[in-house]
This record gives sequence, structure tokens and C-alpha cells, in this order.
Amino acid sequence: MIKKMLKSMGKNKKGFTLVELMVVVVIIGILTAIAVPVYNTATKKAKTSADAANIRILEAAYQNYVADNDGTKPANDDDLKPKYVKEWPTKPGTYTMDYSTGKASSTYIP
Repeated sequence: MIKKMLKSMGKNKKGFTLVELMVVVVIIGILTAIAVPVYNTATKKAKTSADAANIRILEAAYQNYVADNDGTKPANDDDLKPKYVKEWPTKPGTYTMDYSTGKASSTYIP
């Protein structure tokens, strides 16, 4: 009886058909077509948000420097580092500070 069961189990082994494999490939393609644009949008939004946050940080550092030094404006980036800004941000853009107005700007273009 056990021999008979083993023989019948061996006969029922089947692989995937070509149609089943093609259905899986189509489903993966559809999921990829949906996921890629969502990922690109999320990445672009994250870079734009990071750029705006870096500008706010630099402008706040400028204002803190002016407040701590009785209204004296910093002369260059080195006056703000490391006490007010640990490191000068470099991504997603290149940042510059206008020390006469206290406004930061970036080269990042979304």
C-alpha cells in the first residue's frame, strides 16, 4: 500500500505552465509601473523638503549668531561653524549665505 501511494505521488508532480509564468510576469510589470512613479515623486518631494529645511537651519544659525553677539553680523561661514552649524550642508544643493541680509540660498532646482 505504501508503495502504491509513493508511485501515485510521483505521478502528480507538475511544474508551472508557460501561461502561469506569463501571468506572474505581467503582474510584476504592472506593480513596477505603479511603483516607479510613486518612488520618483517621493524622492523629489524629500529633496525639496531637505533643501527648504537646510535653508531654514542656516538662516536660524545666522539669527542666533547676531543675537549672541549684540547685533554683530557674521563675516563668513567660519563664524557660524561649529557653534551654530555643525557642518555646512552640501546636499541636495550647494548653499550660500548673504551675510548682509541673513538670507540663505541654494543651487538646488527641483
